[in-house]
Amino acid sequence: MRKKYYDDAKENAAFERCVDVVTALILKYGPAIKRKWILREWIKNIQADCFWRSLDCKRYQRYFDCMKAIVKNDTT
Repeated sequence: MRKKYYDDAKENAAFERCVDVVTALILKYGPAIKRKWILREWIKNIQADCFWRSLDCKRYQRYFDCMKAIVKNDTT
């Protein structure tokens, strides 16, 4: 038994064909698109991780420089 989405039978049939086409496209290309999205998220996370690591390295370098200056001033 078919559902009735529209009052006009032609529009109802066209809608069902459209849904069938979209479903076929999702089934065919869905996994590839999902893999592409996962890859983008993975790359974005790596880029964010690299950014935070470089920021941390800069902070530790400044901390080391400050500690080196303090030690140098204490010994003189």
